[in-house]
Amino acid sequence: KKKKKKKKKKKKKITELSLIACSKLHLLQTKHGEVPRVLHKQTFCLNPQRMIHPKASEVTGLYNDLLENESKFDQNTAQLIVLFLERLQSPTCLVAHNGNRFDFVILKKELEALNAPLPDATYCIDSLPLFQTLDQISAQQEKIAQENEKNELADLELTAITAMEELEGKETTLSQMQKLNETTPRREKVSENYKRALRSYLDVTPTQEVKETPKQSPSRSKRQLFPEAHEGHSRADILDTAAQTSATMKPARKRFRLCDIYERSFGTPPKCAHYAEGD
Repeated sequence: KKKKKKKKKKKKKITELSLIACSKLHLLQTKHGEVPRVLHKQTFCLNPQRMIHPKASEVTGLYNDLLENESKFDQNTAQLIVLFLERLQSPTCLVAHNGNRFDFVILKKELEALNAPLPDATYCIDSLPLFQTLDQISAQQEKIAQENEKNELADLELTAITAMEELEGKETTLSQMQKLNETTPRREKVSENYKRALRSYLDVTPTQEVKETPKQSPSRSKRQLFPEAHEGHSRADILDTAAQTSATMKPARKRFRLCDIYERSFGTPPKCAHYAEGD
């Protein structure tokens, strides 16, 4: 059997390179949504000396005819990068999104081919796993907050039901009812919702007294505030349907492209996405 020859992967080439540097201290002192005032910038457009994939051109706006008169990644380019890094405060850290699989690999090969090593005390960090980790932490904190809110709502439901069942057995005033609910600190918004529900149940305003309370069974009281089932469907049917729906509806996979992260963080699309300096 003849062995199939593996196709050699074409080496990826750099068409645009942008280095933007600032001190860590200035970055930490900058307000959210702003950039440090002191920035060091160096941007190149380079002739890759091979055909650029059409899809890549659509994304970046860089085509072969636009770059045909530009210099290739040569010794001068390598020296400019090294000199740029050397004049910065040491140590220096290069940050790139998905850099471990793309940017750093390509840059390293280009510099090695020209025998132009990076300065000592130069480090690299990939921002992609950083944003993924931060998102996981945020999701976990949100889940804990939701669970705490559910527990609080359950406590409020129990308090409200108990209070209504007591109202069915004796005359009371809404002011007394409010005192009962205010024995424990509650969130104002959630507490106000329950007060409105209780007023609707009692058919009174906050300043009115309840002179006569209609006699109802505890189960009816529960149904008015917390319906257990819709007409024609049992609670079990509804819960089963909800479980099936949640099982079939998978949450949309969150994307971690730079433009997606920017839009989630600032609520608006980036102005210069897929430009080396903009990214």
